Amino acid sequence: MRSTEPRGWSLRTRLVWQLVLAIGLLLGGLFLVLDVLVDRAMYRQLDQFLAARTGALVRQLGAEAHSLDEVLPAWDIAGHTDFFAIYDARGRLQAASMNSGDRPLRAPAGVQGDILLPDGHAGRYRVETLASGGFVGSRLVVATERESWDRTERRMHGVLLAGTLAAVIAAVLLCLLLVRQAFVHMAREARRLPHDGPPEPGSLATTPRELHPFVEAAHAALRTSWGLAERERRLSRSVAHELRTPVAEIAAVTELARRDGDPAALQRALATVAEANGRMQRGIEALLALARFESGQEPPQADPLDLAALLRALVAGGGEELDPARLAAQLPDEAWGVCDAGMLERIAANLLRNAVEYGDPGTPVEVALSADGAGWWLRVRNRASGLTEADVARFGERHWRGDRAADARHAGLGLALVQAMAAALGLALDFTLRDGVLEAALGPIPAL
Repeated sequence: MRSTEPRGWSLRTRLVWQLVLAIGLLLGGLFLVLDVLVDRAMYRQLDQFLAARTGALVRQLGAEAHSLDEVLPAWDIAGHTDFFAIYDARGRLQAASMNSGDRPLRAPAGVQGDILLPDGHAGRYRVETLASGGFVGSRLVVATERESWDRTERRMHGVLLAGTLAAVIAAVLLCLLLVRQAFVHMAREARRLPHDGPPEPGSLATTPRELHPFVEAAHAALRTSWGLAERERRLSRSVAHELRTPVAEIAAVTELARRDGDPAALQRALATVAEANGRMQRGIEALLALARFESGQEPPQADPLDLAALLRALVAGGGEELDPARLAAQLPDEAWGVCDAGMLERIAANLLRNAVEYGDPGTPVEVALSADGAGWWLRVRNRASGLTEADVARFGERHWRGDRAADARHAGLGLALVQAMAAALGLALDFTLRDGVLEAALGPIPAL
C-alpha cells in the first residue's frame, strides 16, 4: 500500500524550473535581440544591393548613347527576378521591364519598402527621380524578389532558436551538475555522522563556505541531541551503580534476619536497611540534581547578594559535617556580587565539607574572598598530604571517592555536582596542589 505521507517539495525540481525560467528569459531576450539585428543586417544588405541596381539603371537611362530599346532586352532574361517601371509626374506608366508582362510594377507612395511583384512573389522596391535623359522628372521604380532572403532569414531564425534551446538545456544541466556537486559534501557528512559524530565548530575546511551556516546548525543540533542522549545514558549508569550495592545489602540482611528469627538480628537488619535507604535517597537526589544542572533545566537566578555575609553565615553555622573550629575565614566586611545564592551556598558548603573530611586531621581550612578586574574569587585551602596530582586530575569524576572508596557515606558525586553547578553559573572551578596544600578557586563572580 502506498504511503499517504507528504513527500515534501524537491529542491532539484524547484531548481530545474527556476533555472529554465531564468535562463530561458535571459537567452530568449538575447534571441529576440539577435533576431532583430540579423533581420536589420539582411535587409540593409538587400537595400544596398537594390540601391546599386537602381543607380546603375538610372545611369543607363540618363546616358544619351543609350535608348530604352537598348536597356529593355537586358531585363528580358528568363528567370530574371528584378523589375522596373517608369511613371511620369502625373502617375502615368511610361515604360516597364519586359519581364513584367501585362502587370507592371505599381507606383508606390514611399521611397523604399516591401511590394508585390508582377509574378506574385514578395519583393523589395526603391524609387528614384530621373534628372537626365528622356525621362526627366519621371519616377523610376526598381524592385527585386526577396523570397530567397526570407528563406535565409527563416533558416537563421531556426538556427538561433535551436541554439537558444540547446544553450538553455546545456546551462540547466550544467547548473544541476554543479548544484549536485555542492550537495556531495552534505551527503558525505550525512554518511559520516552516524559513525564519527559531528566535528567541532569551525572545522569545515572541505565544505563550501556557502553551506557552512546550514551544516554548522545541523552539527550543533546533533551535538545537542547526542549530549542529551549521553547524559541519559550516564544517568542510567550512575543510578545502576548507586543502587546495586544498597539493594544487594538490603536483600542480604533481610534474608539473614528472616532466616535467623532473632529479634536483635531483625533490629540490626532494619537499621542496616534504613541506612542503605538513606544512601540510596542521597545518591538519587544528587544524580537528579546533577542531571538538572547539566541539562539546563534548573537555570540560575542571579540576584545581588553579599558574598562575605553568605560565607560568614555558612562558616558560623557549622553543622554535623562542618566543624567551625577547623574553619578559618578571611573575608572582607562586604563583598557584593551578582549570583544565585542557593547554588553558590551549595557549592561552598560542598567544597568546605570535602576540605574538612579529606584534609589532614587537625589542620585548619581557610576560606577567603579576593577580587580582581573580572570579579570575586572564592578560595578554599586545606592541607591534604595524602593527595597526589593524579588524584586532583580525577576530581569531579563520578563515583570516585579516592582513599574513601570503602566509605559508604559518600556516593562520589559531590564534586561532579559542584562542577555542574559552577558551569551552570558560568564560573570556573580550578583545583591546584602545591607542597601538599590543595586550593579550590571558584570565580569570577560578577561584582555588583
